Amino acid sequence: MIELAFATCFIESPFNCRSRVLTFEVERVSLFQCMAYGQIELAKWSQEHPKWRIAKWMCRPAKMVAKI
Repeated sequence: MIELAFATCFIESPFNCRSRVLTFEVERVSLFQCMAYGQIELAKWSQEHPKWRIAKWMCRPAKMVAKI
């Protein structure tokens, strides 16, 4: 399974940042597909959370622990 890991920062307080993860439920999603579809999912997330901005993002195998 592949997940989309991203860091978001509160627009009014740029040092208030959080790590977030969206997991693709579809089996056999490749890292390349995640990079393509991830941009769409991040755009949707941004529209639903207008007070936050996305600082960084990456695709990785699910359950992998890393700080981005």
